[in-house]
Amino acid sequence: MSDKEFNETLKLTRHALLISGIKISNKTKNKALEYFINHYLFYCNFIALYTVIFGETYWVVAGIRNRLPFVELSLISPCITISILSTIKTWFLFINKGILLNVVERLKAIQPIVNNDVLDKTDAIKRKIVRDSMKLLKFVHVSLMTVYIFVFTTFCFSPALLSSYNYFKTGEFACVYPYQVKYFFEVYKSSLWFVVYVHQVWATAIVIFSVYGCDTLFCALCVYIKMHFRLLGLQFENAVSTSINETRKNLGKAVLRHQELIDLVNQMEVLFSKSSLFNMVTSSILICLSAFNITVADEMRFILAFITFLMMSLSQISLVCYFADLLMISSIEISDSVYKCPWYEADEDSKRTILFVILRSHKACRLTAWKFADLNLGAFTTILSRSWSYFALLKTVYK
Repeated sequence: MSDKEFNETLKLTRHALLISGIKISNKTKNKALEYFINHYLFYCNFIALYTVIFGETYWVVAGIRNRLPFVELSLISPCITISILSTIKTWFLFINKGILLNVVERLKAIQPIVNNDVLDKTDAIKRKIVRDSMKLLKFVHVSLMTVYIFVFTTFCFSPALLSSYNYFKTGEFACVYPYQVKYFFEVYKSSLWFVVYVHQVWATAIVIFSVYGCDTLFCALCVYIKMHFRLLGLQFENAVSTSINETRKNLGKAVLRHQELIDLVNQMEVLFSKSSLFNMVTSSILICLSAFNITVADEMRFILAFITFLMMSLSQISLVCYFADLLMISSIEISDSVYKCPWYEADEDSKRTILFVILRSHKACRLTAWKFADLNLGAFTTILSRSWSYFALLKTVYK
């Protein structure tokens, strides 16, 4: 796998994060653009997004004071929550961008070079491991991209279509916006409609790019490290040779790679653990409110919008938990691969090394939600269970 192929698999992620103000590559031809991205773009996006978030929050507070129905207030609450979540996800990547660049560069440096012409059994297994990993990563990009495009389209373009329909039907232009935002000026004027509308659409795009970029980066790093754990297992299986020196040399290389992969997982923990905690907490709320809005909304555009929003919330947290679970399992499976090697033919020092590797492999490499909980499929089932409990309680109270 060449550097070009590695960069190609992260192309969409790199572009999404770049728009969010985060670089995962040092290669930039335009120095002025690089300086702007490194120092200003993230904060410009932050201001553009939070002028909408503060306006939405102000609208909710005013709605509570005016005793608006809970259904109306619940329509905007998930949007505020996902917007804050996108900021938190990107913030921890932004402040740890040195670690992020280091992780990506280290993964690029250790990419396996597989000879497609040789029909050796080991090379065939390596090719299959790499090919399966790339297929899995491609599936993530396609599935998340599809869901996020639907979310962006339904939230941002359905109000414009509604305004156009009303204009052609009645001859009067109705100012309809994607979100209920309370500004410090009167926005329901046709002269201001386009500017305000574009501002809200751009804020939505910032959220979509941020969440998509962070989640696909998380999944990509998990896939690559999982792939290397499987390749490392294959390396351990073939480490024992007829020569003692060759066996020690093979084991030494494999142990160093094992330590490097463990360190990469620890670096991922620094990048994602804090945002993962907020992600887990808010996912139950997002799923609950989305399902509630689908069941109580009167207008079809709200129903369609929150169906796509529910799909996004489910796919986002499920993929995070699933790939973290895959990473954890692949780190444990190293012990099985080490045991499969003909360790009984090795010398005493090599046997001792093999034993230490087995013992270390029993301690799984975990990604956590800031040490409060492990990210795995068990965490996902817990989120679904809590979402259902909140949804049932909310429906009961609403009735």
